[in-house]
Amino acid sequence: MWYAVSRLFESCHPDHPSEPSIWEESIVLVDAESYDEARQEAERRGKSDEHEYISATGEPVQWRFRAIERVFAIDESALESGTEVFSRFLRAGEAASLLANSLADGTDNR
Repeated sequence: MWYAVSRLFESCHPDHPSEPSIWEESIVLVDAESYDEARQEAERRGKSDEHEYISATGEPVQWRFRAIERVFAIDESALESGTEVFSRFLRAGEAASLLANSLADGTDNR
């Protein structure tokens, strides 16, 4: 069975630990026999996806896997165009924040 798994990563700045973090939500597809197996596989991959680099300003940046936010079963026997892989309910404020961010970073697809 296929699962969409929402993973959370945090951007850490060792030279400036008091700076607010940037977080990334990464949604991946996992083929697994059960919810627990999908969660374990996503956690394993999350840990292996951690990485570090030097920013354009010369500062070290560390992306750290922090949590599985949710696991979402995909009730389809075969993936095809238009298959829903993830959904969630949002409060009005959360939706407004997402919309404002998409307009600010140019990802608005209207």
